[in-house]
Amino acid sequence: DLANTLNPLPSGTESIPQSPALPWEVIEKAIDLCSDDNTTLCAFALTCSQLHPRSLFVLYTKVDLRSTNQLIKFHDAVRAQPHLQPVVRSLSFPWEDFSSFPLLSILPCLRHITFDRMSPVFWNISLSESILLHGRQSVTSLQSLTIRSALFHTESAFLNFISDF
Repeated sequence: DLANTLNPLPSGTESIPQSPALPWEVIEKAIDLCSDDNTTLCAFALTCSQLHPRSLFVLYTKVDLRSTNQLIKFHDAVRAQPHLQPVVRSLSFPWEDFSSFPLLSILPCLRHITFDRMSPVFWNISLSESILLHGRQSVTSLQSLTIRSALFHTESAFLNFISDF
């Protein structure tokens, strides 16, 4: 019978969740090893409900955003799913349009921040008071601050930026 050849499980057992063939520790380690491959992590999260929680955890632990659009989507995602907020430990993003998003204030366990491609014009103007307050309130757990591809027109602009953390 062709149906039995294609589906060797007895009738009625198709919906029974199967235990993984490997121990969970091995599966979690395999997912962890994919931490630099967001495409694979997304595939894990979308194709298997058992792999979904660990895949999301790894995806949200170290976040590298490359555009303002990604920053907006990430902000919306962690606001919509507050259980992901304490998972974020490392965040890298372009700084140009960050001012309108109080993202740092909703990431309580953020340890590492990387600012990429900071516009020199932005740092010639003063930061809004709300940005400074969000920064001060949210980075109590900060252990490292990295600034890449930035140009500060004055030493005081750089010192003002650093003092906010």
